[in-house]
Amino acid sequence: MTDKYAAKPDKQPNVSQAEIVRHGLARDIMVGRLTPGDFLSESQIGQEYGVSRTPVREAIRSLAADGLVTLRPRQRAVVKGQTAAEILDQFEAMAELEAACARLAARRRGRDELARMEKHQAECRTRCIDADPTHYYEANVGFHEAIYAASGNHYLWTETLRLRDRMWFLRITQGRLPGRLAESSSEHDAVLAAIRTQDEEAAANAMRTHLILQGESLHTMLRHTNAAGIVHISEMHDSVVEQLAMETGIRDE
Repeated sequence: MTDKYAAKPDKQPNVSQAEIVRHGLARDIMVGRLTPGDFLSESQIGQEYGVSRTPVREAIRSLAADGLVTLRPRQRAVVKGQTAAEILDQFEAMAELEAACARLAARRRGRDELARMEKHQAECRTRCIDADPTHYYEANVGFHEAIYAASGNHYLWTETLRLRDRMWFLRITQGRLPGRLAESSSEHDAVLAAIRTQDEEAAANAMRTHLILQGESLHTMLRHTNAAGIVHISEMHDSVVEQLAMETGIRDE
């Protein structure tokens, strides 16, 4: 089964071995390289990524918490995958969390917080012209995190980050659709304009729309893996999948 695993990404500073393995396996599941029912061998995965079994086990536990893997007592973990409904549910939940962050940011933001948002959005505008989803996503993370921080609610900020981390591959992948980066940047402008004028309702609505559109964009890339309704992302050539394998070896922070 090791030939199903993508080539492991180069090790990155400040990224744990477990995170690298987790992201690599999640990517392999979402592009259909690993399919429902496949067993995950700790020893084989460890050899493939050049790590011990400890970070592999940690990665598999995280994937189980994300709903991508099923843990069976005294047996190897098994790939579960996700249905389209489960994926869209995540985007819907994320939309509400980020809308709450935007609402509070509009109410509480100061000049410094607004300046950080303006800075990151200016970078997003520049990077969407380059049409590189990975570099755009790095700037995108900065913009969204500036809003989380400006909300002034640490619990909300933490929970939003937690769900975002589960969805990192889905969010970066939809950016590969033609025109999506420009649309995303325009949606950011609407969110920022509302926060700038401290219009709480407009900020929340603009952010909610932004996340829902992300989910709808990704939905066009989902194809059924099996009769049970599990899906994978199929509208990418092998060369693009391999490029994503290298680009997404680091955490989206």
